Amino acid sequence: MYKYFISLSFVLISVFGFAQGENEISTDSIIYKKTYGLRAGIDAASLIRTGIDPEYTGFQILADYRLTDRLYVAGEIGNESLDRTSESVDYESTGQFLKAGVDYNFYQNWLDMDNMIYGGARLGFANFSQTLNRYDYNTDNNYFPIFTNVVDREFSGLNMVWIEIQLGIKVEVLNNFFVIANLQLKHRLTENAPENFDNLYAPGFGRTYDRGNIGAGYSYGIMYRIPFFKK
Repeated sequence: MYKYFISLSFVLISVFGFAQGENEISTDSIIYKKTYGLRAGIDAASLIRTGIDPEYTGFQILADYRLTDRLYVAGEIGNESLDRTSESVDYESTGQFLKAGVDYNFYQNWLDMDNMIYGGARLGFANFSQTLNRYDYNTDNNYFPIFTNVVDREFSGLNMVWIEIQLGIKVEVLNNFFVIANLQLKHRLTENAPENFDNLYAPGFGRTYDRGNIGAGYSYGIMYRIPFFKK
């Protein structure tokens, strides 16, 4: 009787262990499918600056589409106007811009999370016009008055091309709703500037500087993903 009891115990332990092993294999093999779709939204930074800066008006649309688990095609399109008055120059720059490129997600999501810590690259293009209202002659002599030249001339058909590196995050706060933020480092490649003058501000690129081709920017906003399929 004792031998039968021991044999039965071994059988039960073996069955239980096998069932538990099957359950662990089943649990470990659960696959969480990723959602593929078009994600689009607006840049809140441009809208907020429009509301608080009387010299600036801007609007920007953000979009991306997942190609693989970590790779996205992405871009931005928008328009900006800057009517700047300063001590040495008064000007207005207005136009449209387009940026297109890719984003790569470096973040390893848990379970069914779908967040991003990403690096991105863009090729940017801006088409704009610039109106030069006045400028002061640059002089190092403080003993004579500074002469102001009133121009009031518009230069149209201007453009600029640049490359841009982005570092940012995209966090899903609700189902298919995301908040985004990024920093941008830009390098000007080519430009069509006014005759005998420089481009002072290019939409999408920002302020330009005499001593270099480097620019910087940032963006933050909200996006919604239209889900197409999962895999």
